[in-house]
Amino acid sequence: MLEAITGKVFATIFTLSVFLFSSYTGNDPAFRTLNCRAGEKYLVVRSSLISAFDNDFPDVFKSGSTIPINFQLSIRNKNLSLVSRSFQNSVKYDMANAVYEIRTGGMNRRLQTPSYAAMLAEVSGFECSLPYDPSWGEVSITLTASLPSVRFEQLQKKVDLMVLWKYQKPKVSASLSLQKPS
Repeated sequence: MLEAITGKVFATIFTLSVFLFSSYTGNDPAFRTLNCRAGEKYLVVRSSLISAFDNDFPDVFKSGSTIPINFQLSIRNKNLSLVSRSFQNSVKYDMANAVYEIRTGGMNRRLQTPSYAAMLAEVSGFECSLPYDPSWGEVSITLTASLPSVRFEQLQKKVDLMVLWKYQKPKVSASLSLQKPS
């Protein structure tokens, strides 16, 4: 069993080395349409990233390092900032158990899955629920995503993951009236 784990670690180091020291193919990340729904007291905002984690990301996700995805949510009424909140999804691959450990910041959930596709769906998604005031009226809601620099311990190197997004920060916006009908 120890040999199998050691083999996985060396394979990961090799794959990461190839990724970091060879040419890479960047992605063109984007968001799906922003879905906003005002309930009685809470505003629910949902979207998900598309074309963000193709190409080199399978190797990055299997590195064993925690890979964070940052989201910035902004709600404005004309020039007045009403809400500015940061959220973070993250994923870490547990090599010993061959599962992805996922944390979604918007809904504060934690889960594990052995499925790469299920992990991608979770870590790419954004959903949050925020209290709001109907007096805010007509608002503009903007969601932006970015990736931080991550230290890969196996290589003893910090890498700016935004290079894999060609330094593009995907952004999506929507307008919504929060006034209650009288």
